[in-house]
Amino acid sequence: MIYLLNWRVWTAIGLLAILASTHWKAYHSGAASVQAAWDARTVAEQAEYLKTQQEVRDKEAKLQADKESLRRTKNAQIAKLDADLADALGRLRDRPERPGESDMPQTAGTGPGTGCTGAQLFKPDAEFLIRESDRADRLLAHFRQCQAQYDKAREALK
Repeated sequence: MIYLLNWRVWTAIGLLAILASTHWKAYHSGAASVQAAWDARTVAEQAEYLKTQQEVRDKEAKLQADKESLRRTKNAQIAKLDADLADALGRLRDRPERPGESDMPQTAGTGPGTGCTGAQLFKPDAEFLIRESDRADRLLAHFRQCQAQYDKAREALK
């Protein structure tokens, strides 16, 4: 107890109290500034996230519109192919049917004058070739649409 009567002890206690209060204040104001910086960074990240999301939605909408346009173009090409196929098959009505085995000649000619051009094909053979050509043209239309759609998507990601 005698120590409590010494002015140095009271000065040391006062200094300790002052230091403790200033450190406590600095600690809490530092925490507040760190929280404010954290909040500001979080708000900036959220704003950037929303901006990026909107850009993605815009690109997606543009790609969807491009896809629809390419699909309509492909469908128009296929409709034209259907009309051309019907026309070509209609022109084959007058062609003769392939003869049966009994109607075939016994000896096949292998000379330079034998052979067949497209105009001389029998009706089933010509129909087969026209349908195969139509199938190839349809595949080509689908391929072109797919390739154009892929190119637009790759371009959008750049």
